[in-house]
Amino acid sequence: MKIQPITLRHIVMGQDLNHHGTLYAGRCVEWMVEAGLIAACDATRRNHIVCVHINDLSFRTPVHKGDQVEYTSTLCYAGRSSLVVYVRVESVMTGGFVVDGFFTYVNVTDDGAPLTHGIVVEATTDEETKLMELGSRFATKQRP
Repeated sequence: MKIQPITLRHIVMGQDLNHHGTLYAGRCVEWMVEAGLIAACDATRRNHIVCVHINDLSFRTPVHKGDQVEYTSTLCYAGRSSLVVYVRVESVMTGGFVVDGFFTYVNVTDDGAPLTHGIVVEATTDEETKLMELGSRFATKQRP
């Protein structure tokens, strides 16, 4: 499977703000998990995917009420049943980098047991190869 980013947008409303009047980090991460989940579900063509790890987040720029934030999610690594998705967030209004991070999802059965998905991620550029190498660090280790 070739790496193909998916982009979503949200507009920041009053209920999304923290006590400083900027986008609440928890809401931002909620939207990141959703963006990553959509990428994982797209890849597997299933909706039995669960988020098991949120890895390596670094917030850089505050986002204000009325701004739009763009979430670009890229499936960058596939294990046996796990999928690692890189999510990058930018402000649409300023073009500024907000936060990025890696999210690990697992393909599961109806009962929640890990299920092999058979996906192989293929990088076609040096940038994609680097992203795959970074993503491989966050793959989950399955229990026997």
